[in-house]
Amino acid sequence: MSSAPKVCGGPPAAFPDALLQRFSRQLLPRGYLISTPQARQDSILLLRQGRVRVYVANDDKELTLAYLAAGELFSTHTRAYLRTESACELLSMSTREFARSMAMEPGMLGLVMPVLGRILDNSIAIIEDLAFRDVAGRLARLLLLSARQHGQRNEAGAALIPLELSASEIAQLLGTTRQTVSSLINRMKREGILAPQGRKHLALLRPEVLQRWQEGDSEPGPAAKVCPASQSVVQPTV
Repeated sequence: MSSAPKVCGGPPAAFPDALLQRFSRQLLPRGYLISTPQARQDSILLLRQGRVRVYVANDDKELTLAYLAAGELFSTHTRAYLRTESACELLSMSTREFARSMAMEPGMLGLVMPVLGRILDNSIAIIEDLAFRDVAGRLARLLLLSARQHGQRNEAGAALIPLELSASEIAQLLGTTRQTVSSLINRMKREGILAPQGRKHLALLRPEVLQRWQEGDSEPGPAAKVCPASQSVVQPTV
């Protein structure tokens, strides 16, 4: 369920072959620390396969900013940590060489800016969440954002929310626990706000209720009629 934040980027095929050939290629295992704030490297990374977590951390706390998916770019010239969340194929190029490549490929800017804009948008949303919203409001915002970014609907016209993140990963994005995330999603199902749509999606049946949650009103209201199928427990999985 997107990074936040949206986790799926554009397909790798969107990048010109001539550009891809200028990158160095690495195959990395799950849990590999790609970059840290102390690293001296100054590179542009293109994720071809897998998923990478972008986060900030101190001695006892971590805060997830986004999950990068295949086709997305990121720079090591930040104060963020980058760690693989699955086996990954990663391409890298020095920032200076990448700048030259962008000058030679006029269409490159249109591929890069959406990713950078999403990271900035995610960072601002995280600040707003921590300052102004409780956990229920943060989860509501995440679900509404994911439904809007996904842009698909079922036959009844309900927006679909992809289940692309585990409950633990959602908890990392929201600064809470997996148990709290599971409890809130199950409550949304009991109140008829969400319903399962196959194994990979949730149907958003009452977006106006999530909007109220996002604005700070998560008190139970009049329940919609809930079909038996929507009473099952939701366990988001990758």
